[in-house]
Amino acid sequence: MIRCMLFAVVLAACAGAASSQPFPTRPIRIVIPYAVSGPTDIRGTSRLTKTYKLIAQNAPPPISDRLAQIAADAIGSGSEYPASLERQPGGATTRGATTVARAKADGHTLLLGSDATLLINPHYYVGVKYDGLRDFVLVTPLATMPFVLMTNVSLPVDNVRDLVAWLKVRPGEVNYGSSGDGGTGHLAGERFVRMTGLDVVHVSYNGGLSALNAVATNHVSYMFAALPLALPYFANEYVRPLAITTARRLPSLPQLPTLAESGIGDYAVEGWYGIFSGRRTPVKAVAWLGERIGAALDDERTQRELRALGLQPVTAERAQFATRINSEAYETAAFVRELRAPPAGRP
Repeated sequence: MIRCMLFAVVLAACAGAASSQPFPTRPIRIVIPYAVSGPTDIRGTSRLTKTYKLIAQNAPPPISDRLAQIAADAIGSGSEYPASLERQPGGATTRGATTVARAKADGHTLLLGSDATLLINPHYYVGVKYDGLRDFVLVTPLATMPFVLMTNVSLPVDNVRDLVAWLKVRPGEVNYGSSGDGGTGHLAGERFVRMTGLDVVHVSYNGGLSALNAVATNHVSYMFAALPLALPYFANEYVRPLAITTARRLPSLPQLPTLAESGIGDYAVEGWYGIFSGRRTPVKAVAWLGERIGAALDDERTQRELRALGLQPVTAERAQFATRINSEAYETAAFVRELRAPPAGRP
C-alpha cells in the first residue's frame, strides 16, 4: 500500500513538472502536405488551349498555403520562436500526414490537415500508415470549404432539376469530372449520383483547375468544384454555377440555391481545414497553440479574407469541431467502402 501511495505521488509530481514546462521551447514547423500549387491549382501544365489560358490567368491562390501562413504568423507573434512552413507533398497528402503522425508529439510539429487527408485517404488508399482519428489531435479548425456544381454552358439546363432530368435520359453517356480520385469533390459527385439514381461516368483529373478546364471545353459536362476554385469563374462564358453544396445558402452568394432545396434530399457536403498535432501532444501545448491561432482567425480582417477566397470561417469551438470530425469519420468511412466495393455480380 505504501509503495502504491509513493508511486502515485511520484506520478503526480512528474505530471506537475511536465505541465509546468514552457511552450514552445524551439521553432515550430507546420507541414503542408500539398504541392507548391496547392490542392485546387495545377500551374505549370503544358496543356495550353485557348480556354485554359483564359482560366489560368485568374487561377486562385493556393488556399493551403494561405491558411498555413495565417497559423504560422499567429504562432510567431506570440512567441520568441518562429513557425515555419515545410512542404511535404506526395501520396495524395499522406506523406506529410505520416511525417506528423510519426513525429514527437510535443506540439512543435503540426499538420495542415483536411477532411480528405484525415477522413478519406486512410480508407480510400491502400497502405496509408496513419489513422486519421487515432494518430492526431485537433489544435484548431481553420475554415470550411463549400463546393459548387458547375456545368458547361452548352447544356440545356438552368437548374439542378433540369440537369438531373437531362442526365436521366442519357444513361452511361455523360461524363463528370473531379480534381482527383478520392478527393472531396469526387465524393461530392458520387453522393449526387447515388442520391439521384443517375448513370454517369467519373473522369479524374490532376487537380481542380484541370477538371474545371475540362468542363469549360465540354470534355466533361459538369463537376463539383471547390468554391475557392470556382468563384473567379462565376461570370465565365464557358461554365455556369448551378448550386452550392452547403446545407444553407451562403450570405455572400444568396442567388445560388443549395442542392437540398433543389430537390436532392438532405444533400450537404463541404471540405474543411484545421491544424493538427500528434495524438499525445500535451494539453498545455494544444491550448497555447489553439488560443493564438484562434485569436487570429477571430480577427474581422482575417474572416473577410477567408470569405473573399471562398472559404467560410468556423464558428464552432474546438471541442465542437472535434466532435464533428469524429461523427463525419464513421459516415465517410462507410461511404468510401461502398464506393470502392465492386459492382454487383463482379468479384
